[in-house]
Amino acid sequence: MPLLKQIAEQIRDADNFLVLAHVSPDGDALGSMLAMGELLDTLGKKVRLFNESGIPRRFEWLAPKREILTQLPEEEPDNLIVLDCGSAERAGDLIAPWLKTKKVFNFDHHLGNPMFGTVNWVEQRASSVGEMVGMLARKLGVPLVGLLGEYVYLALISDTGDFCFNNTRPETLEMAAEILRLGLLPGPFHEQKQSTGTLNQLQMRGTVLQRARLYADGRICLISFTRELFEQTGTGPEDTEGLVNTVLYVSGVQVAISLREEDQGIKFSLRSKGSTNVQTVAFRFGGGGHRNAAGGTLLLDMDQAKTTMIQAVTEELANS
Repeated sequence: MPLLKQIAEQIRDADNFLVLAHVSPDGDALGSMLAMGELLDTLGKKVRLFNESGIPRRFEWLAPKREILTQLPEEEPDNLIVLDCGSAERAGDLIAPWLKTKKVFNFDHHLGNPMFGTVNWVEQRASSVGEMVGMLARKLGVPLVGLLGEYVYLALISDTGDFCFNNTRPETLEMAAEILRLGLLPGPFHEQKQSTGTLNQLQMRGTVLQRARLYADGRICLISFTRELFEQTGTGPEDTEGLVNTVLYVSGVQVAISLREEDQGIKFSLRSKGSTNVQTVAFRFGGGGHRNAAGGTLLLDMDQAKTTMIQAVTEELANS
């Protein structure tokens, strides 16, 4: 892969990096960011990590040894490595000025990435950006051992649904096997990852599932989260993570829709099976993602958002 070789050479020759991923990071964004930090540290580089919204509560068990800055450092970096951002805006508002003045390595795997970096590596076939970081580590001769391996593994399992989604390639499983051979124990790792819920979260999710509804002759399942429900249950937006995947596996459902009320508009998440392309649906409303997992924001109220998304997904099902 000539591009990967060029990127490895540029990384080896450069120094003073700021590594960041999209706001409200998921497991791939956080895992790839932490993994890149470990990789650069192994290479003897000066590296700092940044995420405007910080580390979500559900990932605090990772207890990363390296601080994740939520404000830009006073000393400016020479290079930015931007991970898992389908557009420059996904990196947040604070970093925006530096994206225009610094050398930017844009590493991503989303369809429709606008190539906003100085150096762009967009590998749509990759299961995750964490897998891409693992590929880069191999090219640089750095083994996927210790924390580097753990963080890459987190990214792999997060974006593949524990290796159940269609983006799980043989290469993905081979990388996971390599990490296990180098010492990662999956049992304790998954136990820590999954033991982060609260009773309030469980009860809130139960209420949401009770209110789930089917549309389009049972091919669409929709769930929704309101700010009122969060207030009643003492929960918040990050407690919604992953529930859309659960309702996708209701018998007969081809597309799952999750709608979450925000301060401004409705955040939507879409999941699909097989050839149904929810990325095209998200793109219609300014969002993005992958064929079977996509999302975005609608500047509508909840009732309008339900009507809009059900209609758009129904049209996509008719065309798929």
